[in-house]
Amino acid sequence: MDTSSPRHSFNDLNDDEIEQERLFGENHDGRTPLDKTIDRIGMGSYQWALLSLCGFGWMADNMWIQAIAIILPRVQQHFSVPDSYIGTVSSTMFAGMMVGAIGWGTCSDLMGRSTAFNATLFFTAFFGILASFVNSFSSLCIVLFFLGSSVGGSMPTDGTLLLEHMPKEKQYLVTALSIFFSFGAVLSALVALLILPAHSCPPSPAPCDIASQNQGWQYLLSALGLITLGMFAGRMLLFRLHESPRYLVHAGRPQDAIKSLQMISRFNGSELSIELDDVRDHHYPITEVHISRARADSRTVFDAGVIEGSRPALTDLESGSSSRSALATVYSSTGESPKRNSHPFTTPVSEDPPPIPVEPEFAKELPSPRASEGTPTRPTPREMMARRFSTASGRSSIIAQTSSCRFLPRWLRRPLRSWWARVMMVLEPEWLRTTILVWSAWCSMSLAYTMFNVFLPKLLETRTGSDSPKTLEESLWDVAIFTIGGCPGALLGAYLVETPLGRRWSLAGSTFITAFFCTVFVLVSSTWAVRATTVGISLSATTMWAVLYGWTPEIFGTKVRGTACGIASALSRIGGMIAPMLGGILLMIDRSIPVYTSVIIFTVAGLCVLLLREGEGDSGRGKGQGGRTLLH
Repeated sequence: MDTSSPRHSFNDLNDDEIEQERLFGENHDGRTPLDKTIDRIGMGSYQWALLSLCGFGWMADNMWIQAIAIILPRVQQHFSVPDSYIGTVSSTMFAGMMVGAIGWGTCSDLMGRSTAFNATLFFTAFFGILASFVNSFSSLCIVLFFLGSSVGGSMPTDGTLLLEHMPKEKQYLVTALSIFFSFGAVLSALVALLILPAHSCPPSPAPCDIASQNQGWQYLLSALGLITLGMFAGRMLLFRLHESPRYLVHAGRPQDAIKSLQMISRFNGSELSIELDDVRDHHYPITEVHISRARADSRTVFDAGVIEGSRPALTDLESGSSSRSALATVYSSTGESPKRNSHPFTTPVSEDPPPIPVEPEFAKELPSPRASEGTPTRPTPREMMARRFSTASGRSSIIAQTSSCRFLPRWLRRPLRSWWARVMMVLEPEWLRTTILVWSAWCSMSLAYTMFNVFLPKLLETRTGSDSPKTLEESLWDVAIFTIGGCPGALLGAYLVETPLGRRWSLAGSTFITAFFCTVFVLVSSTWAVRATTVGISLSATTMWAVLYGWTPEIFGTKVRGTACGIASALSRIGGMIAPMLGGILLMIDRSIPVYTSVIIFTVAGLCVLLLREGEGDSGRGKGQGGRTLLH
């Protein structure tokens, strides 16, 4: 067996995994005890209901994005806004979504998944209805900013919540949430078809009384706000959400995690006996096993007495559970690297374990067996470099936090420092390359797709070949056909990630195909060819988003997953903010230049995905227990 290259399948064991099987048993499959407990509960009625309710958040996200694009011409006419400023409506919406993605993602990490799950839809409905009553353009932009900040947190927080409740073999269903995302745009277009044509100004030559004839966009916002309010009511009245067990474990509340798991199991119609050991979300490191075995001269897997005596006494978990006090460190919600409670993206190269365990916080204080015998152990150059880099990074992070938070009020310092600490965890050396590539893919995909999507109606109208302009109803039907064409993309994405293509090639392939159809869109001229290419763009782009949204939470650790996904979503909003302004400038030069620019950016995004290593989340293949999704 070649141990010089990373392993991407848990069926191909390296030396460390063989040692794990020898120590933990031949049935060791890489799952933590918490993974196995969630798998025991299985995919029941609770998980299916949660899948549907999480889909409401994804539906609301795309529904409101499409609605703003649809009402843009009506808003411009209503408030007499020049072309150079009308893009402010979309920009403020995306700016709010950027802030909301970061804020609600961090909120889900600090306050719990259920808080963000319930609050995002409520505020979305509130500000959506409020937007229909504004009487000035500036007021509309302000309200849309808050609307965006509410709806922008739905996708990262809802996807994280669902992923942490799903058994391993069903986690690919997170990708199927994009079905709701696609239908959100369809719903918005269909509601607009029912409302706007009869309540909008006629074409430009005819006179129009704005106060009485151009109220359709306000009616549309009110209707969508009431629909969102109904989604929120469904979450609150028809379903009782239990907090994520994985979040509770990492927040230092294992007993609450046990209660949550038992209530979920009871909801599914079964009763499970769950102990504290069943919610442990980490593996005992092999190096600790070696130390315990060397000290006890036996095959002791974990010596709680040794560990307990080598660090300060615990507070929360010791009472009533002193025999498991050594497990308490995994429940700390702050101060740990994601690596300590996560699995690396690639199987490590087999090496001799260091005499001093590195990963657990308390294990750093343990003397090595050689040190106890009086023989000093000299660290390798690689270890010395890692320690120096880690120390320097930690010091610079502390200095940056202290200097930046010094002038802030006290009530704001703590959450800001907590957020910054989680950001620094995602940017640690072992995560940095992956984080940059994933975030770059998010931003570039959003920039490319938004640039095409925003100007699609104008591009379609210039291809009609007719002397008379298209009616509003005809334009809305074109938009509806475009949105309907993308609906199968979510199912296609859910299927592709379970094929030998895996996550990485499914995402890269759909991105390149989207770029291809954009190129064809510029070259063709007949009506049927244009419609076919727009449907192809919609289908491939929806597949791309489905894989991206479902795959990203699997990469990052539980304690930083909400923050990492939130920042990724925020970067996509930045791309969405830039796209209308950049596309408008390019459109003034030539109508095909924005599309060609989208093609180039899509290609760059696909290359970012291909630069990810094969093992980074690319385990979505049907292997039973042999294949597993890389998360925690």
